[in-house]
Amino acid sequence: MVIWLLASAGGWLVERVGLPGPLGMILTGIAVGNIHNGHLVKGLPASWSKELRAIALAIIFLRSGLELDLHIFKKVGWVATRLLLVPGILEACFDGGLAIALFGMPATFAFALGFILKAVGPALVIQCMFDVQQKRLGTAKSIPATVVAAASFDDMIAITGYTIFIDIAVKGEGNQVWAIMHGPVSVVLGILAGLIAAYLCAFTKLWNNRLKRTAVVLLSALFMKFIFDKYNFTSGGALGSLTLGLCVKELWARGQPGIFAIPETNHEYTRNVEKHVRWLWRFIMMPVLFGLIGNALRFNTLQHSSISKACAIIFAGLAVRMPATFLVMFGGGFTWKERLFFSFAWTPKATVQAALALSPLDAVIAAFKSAPKSAQALRYTQYANETLTTAIFCILIDGSIGTLLIRAFAPALLQREPEDNAEAPDAPMVPGLHPSSPRPMVHDPLDRQENEPQPLTAAELARQQELMQHKEQEFAMANEAMLAEFMEQIDQIADVVGQKELGQRDSSNCAGKLRLAVDGLRDRIAEHDYLKAEEVEGANDFLRATRQEHETLRRRGPGQQTSAASPSGIGNSSEAV
Repeated sequence: MVIWLLASAGGWLVERVGLPGPLGMILTGIAVGNIHNGHLVKGLPASWSKELRAIALAIIFLRSGLELDLHIFKKVGWVATRLLLVPGILEACFDGGLAIALFGMPATFAFALGFILKAVGPALVIQCMFDVQQKRLGTAKSIPATVVAAASFDDMIAITGYTIFIDIAVKGEGNQVWAIMHGPVSVVLGILAGLIAAYLCAFTKLWNNRLKRTAVVLLSALFMKFIFDKYNFTSGGALGSLTLGLCVKELWARGQPGIFAIPETNHEYTRNVEKHVRWLWRFIMMPVLFGLIGNALRFNTLQHSSISKACAIIFAGLAVRMPATFLVMFGGGFTWKERLFFSFAWTPKATVQAALALSPLDAVIAAFKSAPKSAQALRYTQYANETLTTAIFCILIDGSIGTLLIRAFAPALLQREPEDNAEAPDAPMVPGLHPSSPRPMVHDPLDRQENEPQPLTAAELARQQELMQHKEQEFAMANEAMLAEFMEQIDQIADVVGQKELGQRDSSNCAGKLRLAVDGLRDRIAEHDYLKAEEVEGANDFLRATRQEHETLRRRGPGQQTSAASPSGIGNSSEAV
């Protein structure tokens, strides 16, 4: 509770100065853990920290699945695939090589650290890309959508690589074949479990309201995570959560499976569930996760050279990652400015590093629990602590640098799409994402063409006919309300225009024009011949012109000649119906 409250406050304060909230949360955790030797949180059991981090990791990957739009990924697939594979893997290998040289780690442990450092932070990247899309920057070439699509899968690559190398590093003295195959087997089992869980969560006749759907999806993700962790398949639970989110969204959108689901397409299910999961992450689990990771860093146990070596690895990794990103975006039709923006956008890191930073230490403790004081156990514990230090400073450095670079240079590097060609700037990139609530892609901001018509079942056709009748009734009521308001305003003007002091002949002409217009509109509405938009605007123009004519009469006084005013430039749009 102390960590959650203080980390939430720290994140809020840092956001006020324009930096990502996770930076404030992790700095608060560091302060809490090192003031009075962490006296404020001495009562926190180590097992609680591990379980809370497992919950956070499951939620991170569940959100990634719910937020990923496969239709957008298909459009930008080749470009996004190059982006998620090449720069990150190059950085992971380079960072691993530096860790061997600077920390003296075994190669497998060093590459496990490299894959922790390679992952971009989806929470930071998605929010930054949403801000870019809001300004219609780069939307003509799908740049924000490309970055978001790649970020959702980048974490999967990172955790898979990490699992393979950490298993070999800490279990390599046993069965070498199983240690190598453990990671791929974990990936396959996680995907299969996610598919089964998604199919069960798609029984919308059973989960027939938003709270039930949120509960069953969230509990399924957590169940998979804890079961896989129990049997040491670390990545299986995370990938199962991602697969669950991705597949259940598609099943809901198609009204499947069969007799167990309500036979209608419904994107609202995904938006509602993602909204609840996002709220749980943003206000509860994110402060807890980053606070716990910061609290684990104790300066009194660190070697003095660890921080400088960690920073050297981080900056060297950036020096490899950013040019590699710039180069792999050749051939995608991007200008050199846009490729440079991709280099900046592929820099922010936070969530995966926070979720995995303590995992090597957990693996070492589990592997050497029979001899925790042996020389090898102490040496591997030192490696794990150096991994934790590097991951924390990676969040602080890359998270702040990346977000600042995106915000500072996006307007200069990306071309703004004109308003008449761009999608609405508040179109969400992710389910339920709105300007006031950062989160990710039900609406496709890049899709300019209509979807191909699909054959309707009898139930879907009946449902659509019912909806059309309901819409017609609503439209008729809206027209009647519009007519009533229009008539009321015209009556008020006609009464004024008809006053004797304004001149009987001219005032009668004005009032007569208004009455004829009202009678014609009334007849149209009564016959259910609904007005078109241009006709409504024409009536508004006529009303403004007549009001201007009345003002002219009033200024000239009774008995003077009048001339009809032109509708152009008359009145204010707020005076129209």
